[in-house]
Amino acid sequence: MTFIPPTKALLQPARILLVGSGRMGHIRAKAIFSNPRFEFAGIVDANVDVAKKLADLYRIPLFSSLSDAFHNYSSKPLHGIVISTPTPTHEPLITQAALSNLSIFTEKPVDETSSKIKQIFNTIRSHNVLLCCGFQRRFDPSYLSLYNMIRSGGIGTPLTASIFFGDHPVPSRQFLLQGGGNIISDCLAHDVDYIRWLLGDDVKSVYAVGTSSDDELGNAGVIDNATVVLNFLKGRPSYLQRTVVTLTLSRGANYGYDQRCEVFGTAGMASVKNITESSTELSNSTGIHRPKWQHSFPQRFEVAFGQELDAFADSLLLKKPWPVSESDCVAVQRVCDAALESCESGQVVNLFA
Repeated sequence: MTFIPPTKALLQPARILLVGSGRMGHIRAKAIFSNPRFEFAGIVDANVDVAKKLADLYRIPLFSSLSDAFHNYSSKPLHGIVISTPTPTHEPLITQAALSNLSIFTEKPVDETSSKIKQIFNTIRSHNVLLCCGFQRRFDPSYLSLYNMIRSGGIGTPLTASIFFGDHPVPSRQFLLQGGGNIISDCLAHDVDYIRWLLGDDVKSVYAVGTSSDDELGNAGVIDNATVVLNFLKGRPSYLQRTVVTLTLSRGANYGYDQRCEVFGTAGMASVKNITESSTELSNSTGIHRPKWQHSFPQRFEVAFGQELDAFADSLLLKKPWPVSESDCVAVQRVCDAALESCESGQVVNLFA
């Protein structure tokens, strides 16, 4: 549970709705309910039969649409909504909330293309509300510690970085084959956002190669393994001295959730390691035996998800700026789009002339 400083806890809680009751909806519901700075006003989901279980768990109202929820709270003001639904549904939900003068927290990405993201932010500006996109690496204690270490000069000038993402458990075959399978579209954005933020730099060019782990996925055009090389913009002083980052992504880490980041610089190296299910270790004549890595991303980033929504409370209640800007959201999506393009063409994609 996120620790809330007393000065924050004294403020009137922000009354918010959660839209979506799927996997991310369950994660967000737990974080909202456990944070005293929020009043959990209800869950919105058209699939009421599925959503009822989650609403009953937290003893909160269930609505089949935002319109129904807004009508119910017409005499009791809401402060914001948390959107945890598939990306294609984001724009109408964001627009409807903005028209009702509500601020929005949404899962990444804001939309499926950088041009649509710009349009949505224009809508938000015209209604003077917040649009807060969630990139949870920034709120994880280990990733935040690495950021502070690098930015304070702990390794000198960063030269290269290597990021590895191994998903666990392997998603269902149905999920992979019915639109969610492309690992670049689904999983690249978090690490792209983090490494841009850590380096304080923009990506100049992208080269990506994707593969399928079996014939069925290959025949369906599903990429479940990928390697992406990012060449960053700032030279020191020539193009040969730009930071180069390699990202490796896989759906098939059968040994646990594998999420690592390593940055090498002129004065040292710093990294984020995996976290095991427990700290128990057995040493005997056959070797050193440790537990598996944590099961999946809800366990690995549980603290980060809580800190992320607490930052949303800061924005709602204390008017603190959201740390992820419109330009961040657009830049990350441009990199992801370029990685898909490179994968299809086999060519380097340049983002800056």
